Amino acid sequence: MDSGPAILCDLAMSVTSREQVKTSGRRGRRFWEPVADDYDVVVVGAGLGGLVTAALLARAGKRVLVLDGHYVAGGNATIFRRKRFEFDVGIHYLGDCGPNGTIPRILRDCGVEDVRFRPMDTDLEVITFPDFDFSIPRDKATFRERLVERFPTERRGIDRYFRFLDQVDRMQAATKQSKWRQLLAVARCPLVVRYMSKTFGEFLDSCTDDEQLRAILTAQNGTYAIAPGRVSAMLHAGLQNHYFVDGGWYPEGGGQVMADRLADAIERNGGDIRLISKVSRIHVEDGRVTAVTFANKHLGETTVRASVVVSNADLKRTVFELVGAEHFPESFTKRIGDFEMALPLFVVFLGLDIPASDLPYGNSNRWVFDDYDFDAEYARVTDGAMPQKPFVYMATASLKDPENARLAPAGQTNLQLMTLAPPQPEAWNVTAEDAHSGKYEASEGYQYAKAQLTERIIQQAEKAIPGLSEHIVFKEASTPLTHTRYTGSTGGTSYGIAATPGQFLDKRPSARTPVEGLFLAGASTRSGHGIVGAMQSGEVAAARVLRFAKKDAAT
Repeated sequence: MDSGPAILCDLAMSVTSREQVKTSGRRGRRFWEPVADDYDVVVVGAGLGGLVTAALLARAGKRVLVLDGHYVAGGNATIFRRKRFEFDVGIHYLGDCGPNGTIPRILRDCGVEDVRFRPMDTDLEVITFPDFDFSIPRDKATFRERLVERFPTERRGIDRYFRFLDQVDRMQAATKQSKWRQLLAVARCPLVVRYMSKTFGEFLDSCTDDEQLRAILTAQNGTYAIAPGRVSAMLHAGLQNHYFVDGGWYPEGGGQVMADRLADAIERNGGDIRLISKVSRIHVEDGRVTAVTFANKHLGETTVRASVVVSNADLKRTVFELVGAEHFPESFTKRIGDFEMALPLFVVFLGLDIPASDLPYGNSNRWVFDDYDFDAEYARVTDGAMPQKPFVYMATASLKDPENARLAPAGQTNLQLMTLAPPQPEAWNVTAEDAHSGKYEASEGYQYAKAQLTERIIQQAEKAIPGLSEHIVFKEASTPLTHTRYTGSTGGTSYGIAATPGQFLDKRPSARTPVEGLFLAGASTRSGHGIVGAMQSGEVAAARVLRFAKKDAAT
């Protein structure tokens, strides 16, 4: 999923990228080299949103420092190694990566020209339901034809669904045009006007009550981790259109390639990156950002001055821990505190003793569902119940990047299985205190809950890969608790705040905050979640910073 579930493994991410930790030269200096006393901009968090922000600002001539607590830059877009397997943490497939696509264009703007993307199959998604399989193709026209062929009596509702997608596309394109054209687009997009603040469930009710058709149209719900009946209709449509632009893609060389190239571009333009550098405080005086304090085992506790800080860290942690609620208006902190987070994910990383060519599917995503009522499953998990027959999303990196010898030994396969998971520590048989301290790892109850869910997921996956369990030579699972521990993510989510109608579009935080000089990037901002959303948030943050700096200099 491009939404990048940044689920980190329980054996400690300190071993995630040993080669990078040991690297000498420029990348090695990211760990130990002293920093300057002051910078134009400090970026907190080296996820893709933070890296894009920093790359654009460094290219514009700003003196930039990027700080991150992890051993490798990239946030959700990183990899880790176990034995002879290399697994992606968050990038599993991307949309809009053709030559003129959004992601390649952002990379070029940052000074990155050498990332190549491999296309996936024409049938992007293959979905297994209890009674049938259905393939969702790369293009809307073929998708519509397949739906009409299977559900001939639902043609009117199917056409309404695709009209909505087209109108959302038209409205999005109009945002870059003149005010007159924007007004014209509004007049030509009545469905968007009507459902802009509605749930996708409400829109779907106006199309069909056929449970199988509804299940197909909402099958990719794992890419936003909110019940389809509750997610913003606009978010659902925008995400679908994102993949329909030119299908699915995967970065050649693995999910961390983009992060590595962005980090190199930052340093090439005079910026600094310091890893294993955990930020403890963003200082504010008289309503303005003044400095950032961080701890690094080589540099000790260090404070650097900066009049601008961009936080790509977790939204709630930024406001309540790094800055402090006392520096914001009460209405702002209440709004941030009340935000609902998207559900977290649980991932099983597998190594198989068979080549990818032996799998019963091609370079497509596989989804397996045991039921058609997705909303009911979301409600149970939200309430803290472990999935009994979890839905499974299957990502096969060995098919997506077949020439990448690091993914698996010759003749073996790299496979990941993902599902929803409850965020509550109690669901994992531990206390909130143990979850916060990291002691949960030693808990037998935690290990039992993790092992149980792992086996349930594998059993479900065998519906798409018969005999899967007989070919497993490596197995490791990761949970929301570990994600929270290593990234500070509220509730263990990798998707930020939930994209419900009340938390989408202009109801999400903008890049600028009430604190002068403090800006936001990342999944919880108006650009939305996922890899492309994070990267676009970096574009927006950089533009706002440059505008602010120009205005500040003039006064």
